[in-house]
Amino acid sequence: MSTFSLKIVALIFMVIDHIGQFIPDTPIWFRYIGRLSAPLFMFTMVFGFSYTRNRKIYIIRMYLFSVGMAIMDYILNCFNNVGDEVTNNIFATLFSIVVIIRLIEFKRENNRKWKFYLSCFCIWQMISLIICYNIGVHFDNLGLVFVAFMGNVFYDEGGFIFVVLGILLYYVKDNKKNTATFYSLFCLIYAFIINTNLVPRIMTRLDYYGYDLLYNIFNFVFSILGFDVLGFRQNTFQWMMIGALPFMLLYNGNKGKSMKYFFYIFYPLHIFILFILSNMVL
Repeated sequence: MSTFSLKIVALIFMVIDHIGQFIPDTPIWFRYIGRLSAPLFMFTMVFGFSYTRNRKIYIIRMYLFSVGMAIMDYILNCFNNVGDEVTNNIFATLFSIVVIIRLIEFKRENNRKWKFYLSCFCIWQMISLIICYNIGVHFDNLGLVFVAFMGNVFYDEGGFIFVVLGILLYYVKDNKKNTATFYSLFCLIYAFIINTNLVPRIMTRLDYYGYDLLYNIFNFVFSILGFDVLGFRQNTFQWMMIGALPFMLLYNGNKGKSMKYFFYIFYPLHIFILFILSNMVL
């Protein structure tokens, strides 16, 4: 399968997933199928970024679409009287991934400024984390815009754990055996954390015995990683992203047809349409 073919497959899975998200009384298996989408988009992106001629333009484009999507989410939520808050913004996650990949490339290229760039990135992430947290506490919905604007890796869709997944796919992309091994291992660890309910159990014990500091540390760490510590039981199907592996292994290294901006435009467009439909149905 070419890059284009994988993107089409990921797009189909994404639409099915979001139908399940926005349209009430949709079978739960719509969300199961949707778990395959994000890993496939990450997989195709790491190849696309590696082969692009102008990495700076690629990063800027991803950032602008991330901010634009956050603004659209904010506007939709202003008119959202039913359903959950709209927080869909895969562009923000992909932006964080390509920025970190670029830092890795600077290191591999022995760029003399790579340590400076890395230091600036880490400092900015800490500063923006504090700012985004306080804005989210006081302004709620508006926090989505600030998160995208500041490019904080801990508030991306899927959480920091999905940024880690993107970096992992970058490291193993040229070796199918490594892709199969490490992607499976990632999914296994993710499934173990979620389905064993281990973190809530530990936190319950800490709360019971009055270890407030450790309780808050667990809550903070797993929250910024992207785990909903209060809703573990409701998110036990994320491990089904393992189903994306066969499609990754079918990748033949070819680009295929070029419809670059189609995918950038389709994402916000289909979210907008499904949002309107969901508000019409309810």
